Amino acid sequence: MSSGWRSIGASALLAVAACWAPAHGASLAACRADAEEELTPACREAIAGAGPSEVVALVDPWVTARNYAGALRVLQDARRHHPSNTLLQLREHEVQSLADEAAWVERSRKAEALRPDDEFALAQTRCLGLTGEAALAACDKALQGRPDEPRLLVARGDLLLTLGRTAEAEASYRAAAARGPSPALDKKIALAAGAGRPLAAPPAADDALPAVDVSSLGRYHALVIGNDAYEYLERLDTAANDARAVGELLATQYGFEVTPLINATRAQIVDVLDEYRNRLRASDNLLIYYAGHGSLDAEADKGYWLPVDAQPHRRTQWVSNDTVRDTLRALKARHVLVVADSCFSGTLTRGAELKLGRGQEHLERMARLKSRQALSSGGLEPVADSSGSGHSPFAAALLRALGSNRGILDATSLFAELRRPVALNSEQLPQFADIRLAGHEGGDFLFVRRK
Repeated sequence: MSSGWRSIGASALLAVAACWAPAHGASLAACRADAEEELTPACREAIAGAGPSEVVALVDPWVTARNYAGALRVLQDARRHHPSNTLLQLREHEVQSLADEAAWVERSRKAEALRPDDEFALAQTRCLGLTGEAALAACDKALQGRPDEPRLLVARGDLLLTLGRTAEAEASYRAAAARGPSPALDKKIALAAGAGRPLAAPPAADDALPAVDVSSLGRYHALVIGNDAYEYLERLDTAANDARAVGELLATQYGFEVTPLINATRAQIVDVLDEYRNRLRASDNLLIYYAGHGSLDAEADKGYWLPVDAQPHRRTQWVSNDTVRDTLRALKARHVLVVADSCFSGTLTRGAELKLGRGQEHLERMARLKSRQALSSGGLEPVADSSGSGHSPFAAALLRALGSNRGILDATSLFAELRRPVALNSEQLPQFADIRLAGHEGGDFLFVRRK
């Protein structure tokens, strides 16, 4: 059973095992759409043993029939067992928004007209609670009454960015920053500005290769980790398949020596990282790809990868960002790139600056200087496990970008090709930056397509 998200929140990890225990045969059919204020014991037992996707499938017809109260009762009860599940969070948020809207509409019908405050509240609720064009229209309506509301301006920018309207998104973020500047808004502005730049066509192999002495780039290695058969946590659908596909592409089209770790334990991951510390030379390149569950310990402000033997209440089997960062700092390799398709993977790069560069002079400089970089499928948010293609949205975009390259592609340009399709096809925004305190000297990882 998969919820469709690669996240296990730190506060919820203590309850994961209990959440996924068998329900002793209880069925969600015990939950009725016309339930009273209190759910029946049989319904509660069924919810305790059901997965988030099953709960959402149960209440969706109720929502269509506008039985928002019954749907909310079931969703809220399910959240007690899955407090950090994004699918349930989003659906509860949307249903609550629809319920509020219905209440206002009913009140306006009785009063024959909405008061100005009610009209704004309705638009604001839809702006913040819905998605797509409907939410954008609501944001525009709410901003007509309060054009300087930073929260609405940011929400509008987020919606515009996911719809591919990057220039308008940047303008909305800048308007919000003018009212209340913050580092988070600066990052959104930079992301929107970068996403709006036209991408340079991939250089032809014959034109690109002479500018960089390929023989001096050293050997290419890749450690690809794909975890989905978790022992104690919710299983995922595509992580192992993503890792296999990425490893095959790197080996056949780019000449990487690939070490695959499918459904790996913490001991296996750390052992291989230690092996690379001993065998890599100063001219070598290493790519570390991770797909699987991730976790954020908000209190400790630390991110983790979760191996298949990770237990919800013991961090001894988790792989922390500090472990990865310490390994990167000790490696002799010239270029190292971490590609992480997991929730909260953006913690590796938080606070770092994004540097964009183009041209052959840029490639020569990037090839010469040491690099420690991370490309993640999202920031401090959950990311999708499947896009319906057999791969996660991030993995699908990564495979397309690397598969279409015909010359030399630096990691910065790879990110530029990834961010827009991922943002358009999911609710996540990829991140890319230098890894702080890991020995980065200004270089860039280079992908060289083999003839």
